[in-house]
Amino acid sequence: MRLVFVAREQSLRLGSAVSRGIDFVDEVVVISLGEDEKQREMVEKAGGIFVVHEGPPHAPSLARTLLEMDLPETDNTVAIGLDKDWKLKNLPRHIALSRSRHDIYIAFKHRSSNQRTEDIPDSSEAITIASYSYEDAAISVCAFTKEGLRGLAAANDSGKPADLPRDLKVRIIELEATPTGKELESLTSASRFAQLFYWMLESKHPLIVLGIPGIIFFTVGYKMATALIDVGGPHDTVSIGVALAAFAVTFIGVLSLVSGLVLYILGKQIDKVQLEYS
Repeated sequence: MRLVFVAREQSLRLGSAVSRGIDFVDEVVVISLGEDEKQREMVEKAGGIFVVHEGPPHAPSLARTLLEMDLPETDNTVAIGLDKDWKLKNLPRHIALSRSRHDIYIAFKHRSSNQRTEDIPDSSEAITIASYSYEDAAISVCAFTKEGLRGLAAANDSGKPADLPRDLKVRIIELEATPTGKELESLTSASRFAQLFYWMLESKHPLIVLGIPGIIFFTVGYKMATALIDVGGPHDTVSIGVALAAFAVTFIGVLSLVSGLVLYILGKQIDKVQLEYS
């Protein structure tokens, strides 16, 4: 199996990508879209093969460059566009694409990340083999069998995957959009909360499992009650409902705190009795 990275001005990331790739495959090739001696030195030092691609950076042209290298034929090839959106942690998942039962598997970037063309499919349209030409496609990762690689190399740069020979099994997908800054912050916050929740459960300590939620509920209930008192004025059904909610939240918080404290004391007493009889 062969792993191919297609890169431009990614010297700092190539070394780690090639080193990691060698752990999974027999051979790692880097196709550079520009001559860069620093890249060449780094790739060859990491154990990869470096080649400069002189033609347009389209899938058929890159496939032809790969075939012209006269490397030993391999059953499967995975090609990855190494850019700012690609993450090293995705490498095992992308290499697993070689096990898919397709001669050609192409994962396009999300249409919002495609800067090659202004003729982008509508957001309601599904991406198909006829959605993009190779010239307009922003491809993130591809996987080929040897037949698929030869078929792609024979294709026209201005053609579409729909023009490939019918005897080839072709699959096209569109990747999810890259999260924005605010979305990443939300994901980070959710991850931290999940880690805190997991730590609370793993601790199995009553003052942590019941005490921390108790403090949170009590604080929320207290602030709700304080805000209701500050409002003043005549009380209608809404204010009565808020008052009942504040009471319920505060009561749950106090009950949780007391339960945690009681369980902690009982645990200490049980440990003391066991110690006396051991």
